[in-house]
Amino acid sequence: MLPIVTEVDLFGVRRPIGGYGLAVAIGVFLTCALIARVAHRQRADVGATIATLGYSAGAGFAGSWLMFVIVEWARTGDPMTGLRNGGLVFYGAVPTAAIASYLSARSFALPYLRILDLSVPAIAAGHAIGRVGCLLGGCCFGSEWHGPWAITYTDPMAPASHPSVPRHPTPLYESFGLMALAFAFALMPVKHVGSGQRVLLYAASYAILRFLVETTRGDRIRGVFFDALSTSQISSIALFAFAVVMIARHRAKTA
Repeated sequence: MLPIVTEVDLFGVRRPIGGYGLAVAIGVFLTCALIARVAHRQRADVGATIATLGYSAGAGFAGSWLMFVIVEWARTGDPMTGLRNGGLVFYGAVPTAAIASYLSARSFALPYLRILDLSVPAIAAGHAIGRVGCLLGGCCFGSEWHGPWAITYTDPMAPASHPSVPRHPTPLYESFGLMALAFAFALMPVKHVGSGQRVLLYAASYAILRFLVETTRGDRIRGVFFDALSTSQISSIALFAFAVVMIARHRAKTA
């Protein structure tokens, strides 16, 4: 737990560097660097790939922020709650980043699906690092738990420290799961590259991982619908269904 890593002096003003923001920045940078390397190996235009990654990242952050505002509006009934507090919801980034990257790659004539299929390990690894930021910032925290690897947040800046009780290290569960997926896809034989099947398989795998991890969450910001499912669990079900349908359609066409 490290909500504030350090402070820097910019033009006479002290600016805090948060653990969450730093981890997310490192994760995004690593993902983009590895994807640019994939593009280079595929002899694609690296400059156009970097531009596409920039559009994708910008759209992803916008979508994740918008999703946070919508979830908070639905949870509290006040549309200003999300605007005042600020936050990000990962699943909000998925459609906006996908649309932006597709349109940009198409305009630059990049082999979109080929690069995407080969970039699955990079996407998973970068996401895993970003999730460590949740642990550092004390957000997306786990429910109360007194097991052997429970953690207790004590910094008053961390939402998880109110109250300061032993909790599931939920962000680490997802981070470890994502790193396992990164290694699995890195070692998996590459077949039918460019068909989008690898990224769809990853999407289905991540949806299962996220659905299970959500069962250990304890923060109210995640939203709960139907008295049972969180916003991310509903999104996981939708993503899993979409991925499975698209994989089935591709197999039916190639059979």
